Amino acid sequence: MAVTQASSSAAGEPSAFATERARLVTDIKLEMGHMVANINILQRNLETIVNIGSEFEQLAHLWKHFHASAFQNAEDELYQSQDTE
Repeated sequence: MAVTQASSSAAGEPSAFATERARLVTDIKLEMGHMVANINILQRNLETIVNIGSEFEQLAHLWKHFHASAFQNAEDELYQSQDTE
């Protein structure tokens, strides 16, 4: 009896396992497509962030130079005031 059921399943309609497997494979393909699309969006966003960051590099260098100069002047004034005391 089991041999008859197996042969009729193989010859005719796909088994429940094959149907479920096909459905799962289709779902996986669909979700992988969504994942690839989201990764591409993430990559574009990261590239935008890097570009914005590089635009501020020159400004950051200017502020760093200003900060170093300001503290150097403050230290020079402090040493001069200590020398005069």
